[in-house]
Amino acid sequence: MELIETLLMTPGPVHLDSETMLAGAATLLHHRTSDFSPIYSECLELLKKFIGVKNNLFLTTSSGTGAMETAIANLFNEGETILNVQTGVFGVRFTKICQAFNLKTVELKCEDGKAVRVEQIAEALKQHPEITGVTITFNETSTGVCNDIEAVGNYLKDKNVYLVVDGVSGLGALPYNHDKWNVDATVTASQKGFLAPPGVGMVALSDRAWEKAQKVKVHGFYFDLKEYKRNQDLAVPAYPWTPAINVMYSLLVALRKIDKIGLDNCINHYHRLAEGFRAGLKALGIKVFTEEKALSNVLTVFYVPEGINPKEIIKEMVERYGIRIAGGQEQFSNTLLRVTTIGNIAERDIISTLGIFEMMLKEKGALKEVGEGVKAAMNYFLNN
Repeated sequence: MELIETLLMTPGPVHLDSETMLAGAATLLHHRTSDFSPIYSECLELLKKFIGVKNNLFLTTSSGTGAMETAIANLFNEGETILNVQTGVFGVRFTKICQAFNLKTVELKCEDGKAVRVEQIAEALKQHPEITGVTITFNETSTGVCNDIEAVGNYLKDKNVYLVVDGVSGLGALPYNHDKWNVDATVTASQKGFLAPPGVGMVALSDRAWEKAQKVKVHGFYFDLKEYKRNQDLAVPAYPWTPAINVMYSLLVALRKIDKIGLDNCINHYHRLAEGFRAGLKALGIKVFTEEKALSNVLTVFYVPEGINPKEIIKEMVERYGIRIAGGQEQFSNTLLRVTTIGNIAERDIISTLGIFEMMLKEKGALKEVGEGVKAAMNYFLNN
């Protein structure tokens, strides 16, 4: 049987509704006119509200990695020393970006599946007083770790150190407040918690970060935020280059929906889905990779039973049942699976994903009977 569509239960892009997708099929508008400017401006205002930044927000035509690079390029001069907190693959990516811009890097490698502690950052700063910036991943989709950005921001607020946060998968799905948490740069993108197609990156800056950015010699042209600011301040606010116009049509529809539902209600919904899914895994005796205090509601990362190849599970679930889950990344590719609990999904999608997963395990001899995981998830949803 040929399936009509695949259910994305991956950490990003996430599963989107048809209204949001179809919005992107609207006729093109010219990006430097009063026709398009209201769309651009409303996206900015809604994103400011959801990110918790009052003043400085810029949209880029890129994925989240482009937004990460934009923040580094605009905040630091060649030769500065940056502390890179690594709780997974994307923490390492920040290191690679910093090195590409000829910054000196100090790597703080955390234990697998564990969040960084403020004490670890304090010790690194003590040992390397030349550090002027700290990069950290808010929600690490390779390991399922959610770092306590508020605690890190509070620690760094009185120090001459700039905090740069990769919020690509966490924003829109987890509680976050750029200004209140004393973050200097928050980067994120359209294709995860903001429930839109990929193509728009976002960079929020504190006032002190923007003040420094105006003095930094950016090694590049396209991502120089001084150009973005100059165009935003025109009588008809504009993007400096040609933006991802059709993606922004979809983004605006998605942001309006989030605003109508209420961001807190979206966050609570994802929490409920994540807890229901993990209740099912627990009933199956499946071990979660991430330490409990760092668990994220964006996704759950878990071990496959011994002797089971996770790549086979992924392949069969999508080819036979139209459900796409993700495998572990890099050194965890043969031991872990990852399932998201954000996007245009609900309890039915959690139950069906768990049920198909159980069927796979039964077929491969890792379960005697099916049903315990689904039963546990349903009981959680009935009682919470």
